[in-house]
Amino acid sequence: MARFQVVSILLFTVLLFSQCSSHQPITVKHVTHLEAGHSQQGFYYALPQTVVSVDITLLKTEAIPGPFARYAGTFLGLDEVIMRPSVHYSVYDVSVKTHAEPDPGEFYFVEIDPKKNRKNPFGISLTETGLIAGINLSSETEVYKQLRKGESRRGYFGSEAAFNHFIETNLQEKIDTIIERVRMDTVTVERKTLRRTWVEKSSEVRAREVADYILSIRKKRFDLVSGFAEITYSKDALKYMNEELLQLENDYLELFTGITTQSTSRYRFYHTPKKNEAGNPQLLFHFDNDKGIISAPTATSQKIELTVSRDYATRQMGVFTMNPTGKRSVDRGIFYRIPEHGNITVSSDNTSIADARLLINQFGIITSLPAEDFIIDFNPLTGAIKSVERKE
Repeated sequence: MARFQVVSILLFTVLLFSQCSSHQPITVKHVTHLEAGHSQQGFYYALPQTVVSVDITLLKTEAIPGPFARYAGTFLGLDEVIMRPSVHYSVYDVSVKTHAEPDPGEFYFVEIDPKKNRKNPFGISLTETGLIAGINLSSETEVYKQLRKGESRRGYFGSEAAFNHFIETNLQEKIDTIIERVRMDTVTVERKTLRRTWVEKSSEVRAREVADYILSIRKKRFDLVSGFAEITYSKDALKYMNEELLQLENDYLELFTGITTQSTSRYRFYHTPKKNEAGNPQLLFHFDNDKGIISAPTATSQKIELTVSRDYATRQMGVFTMNPTGKRSVDRGIFYRIPEHGNITVSSDNTSIADARLLINQFGIITSLPAEDFIIDFNPLTGAIKSVERKE
């Protein structure tokens, strides 16, 4: 349904320098809104959070009556015809995906002092949005590639029906006979004059013409398939002519039966899950079969909700790695994330219509590791470690 394009994200590498001995760790501070400004030099990096995007495709079905619907029974004996226009909406497709963005609550500051010894360089790779991608990586290393989803729309067939299958002009000739009586002496003389005018045909006359034409098409088809045609045609020629006549007949029948058109429209909704709200349904929108997506509920509307629940796979790890208060004021090393899977469900009035199991970064835990003596490759989409090796 949608096109995907692989885009290489540019990486910015910041070369920093620790003090002469590699055993002296760097200082990393968790940036919070409560902290005042500082005078130290350094750089910032962020850990990613997961944003859930829900793509909803609606199917709109419109029934449009033909201009001669009321004459369908009289001239053609048709009963099942569209008499009144109607519109119906239905959920055609639901797609759930995730992408990473910088977490505003997980920015970190690394303090450096460029005046001190530069014998042991320290480097960090960042994405263009500030997400951490690697520590002490080579500048030539391609850290990662990210899939970006492009907008894509399905075909739209239009909501207006063009009933233009008319075989003759909409005007007809009207002839009036004008009689004048002229009295000359004792004799009365009648003078007859014909007056020709062009008037618009009534809908009944036009319906009768189209019905007669449909019947003539059926007669031609009967002559072809029964062998009454004057010319002997090959099997392929007979098949082709019969299909063309049948299509022509169906086109003119639409003037009596009406037509049904369908179109699709696509909507995208974003939601950023929070750990303390896991498992609680979040309203995406209200849906009505007659109106589609609406902002306020009605008596016949349904609630379309998104629920992101945890599996608590990292709970015990969090107890082991975090201190009792769970604070990250100052630590020796680089903070990173260990993500956790979440179960994502899109439901309509408590009935599931789509589900997925995807990584939710903020459901996991945050811990740290010393960075000076290691080469570390991070996954910028999750903030998790991909590989670790010691520097030579």
